[in-house]
Amino acid sequence: MAHLHPSGDAGFNHSFEQASGNRSLTDVEVAERLGVSRFTVRSWRLKGVGPRFLKMGRAVRYRSQDVDEYERQALVETHVDPVARACDR
Repeated sequence: MAHLHPSGDAGFNHSFEQASGNRSLTDVEVAERLGVSRFTVRSWRLKGVGPRFLKMGRAVRYRSQDVDEYERQALVETHVDPVARACDR
């Protein structure tokens, strides 16, 4: 039996509180954090790309540290080539 939240839903739109005290994120929260639509986050999940996620029944949640790691992996380092820079002058 599902317990209703004060909002009247069963809590599926709310983040899970993990035992460690870290709050997990919804697809909407991940999308907002990464600057993409929730449909993009869902598409990534279905394609097996994007941040790792937790699946609990039908509910999908993301751990903050997994989103952090995804951002780190997506980071592109830029290097200035001194020769190319001299040619720009």
